[in-house]
Amino acid sequence: MASTLTDTDDRILWQRFRQGDEEAFTLLYQRYVRVLYSYGKKLIPEAAVVEDLVQDLFIDLWQSRTRLADAESPRFYLFRSLRRRIHRAGNGHFNERWEQIDEDFHPVTLPKESEIIESEHFQKQKNELDSWLKSLPGRQYEVMMLRFYHDFSYSQISQMLTINEQSVRNLVQRAVCKLRQLTVSLVVSGLLLFLLK
Repeated sequence: MASTLTDTDDRILWQRFRQGDEEAFTLLYQRYVRVLYSYGKKLIPEAAVVEDLVQDLFIDLWQSRTRLADAESPRFYLFRSLRRRIHRAGNGHFNERWEQIDEDFHPVTLPKESEIIESEHFQKQKNELDSWLKSLPGRQYEVMMLRFYHDFSYSQISQMLTINEQSVRNLVQRAVCKLRQLTVSLVVSGLLLFLLK
């Protein structure tokens, strides 16, 4: 039966999980545990704390499954729930993360089954983009990650961060402007170095 569920839509898995289907719950867990961990690690530095919060989230979901509402987007529900847990956990780290981004966090992680050998050129570009993104202020970085790496809508991000949608759009716009400035300055620097040789 596992083979029939593996390609199932998240909403159907969510409905089945709410009805007590352990296999559906396991598949939801397998689909989201790594990406939730990566997202949580960006917000607080202690890997063990993030791991515990993600595990607690799934334990609580299972225990309260009969009381859960139908989620239009289980993915959004899980991200938002984890973010709230991290915020409630306090630790003093959540707010500090807006000022400094964990340097060990790599926003692009490919699932093992789809990993391929990347060319050196592509890897260099990815590393440059990662470092540029990490240079953004914390809120801009988080919004860019949620929007472009995790594909959340502006509306979903505004709900998740409890700010209005226009503020999300403004943060994205400011981040894009800053990234453009970085790329222009790098191109100019590169041209100058080339001309001086």
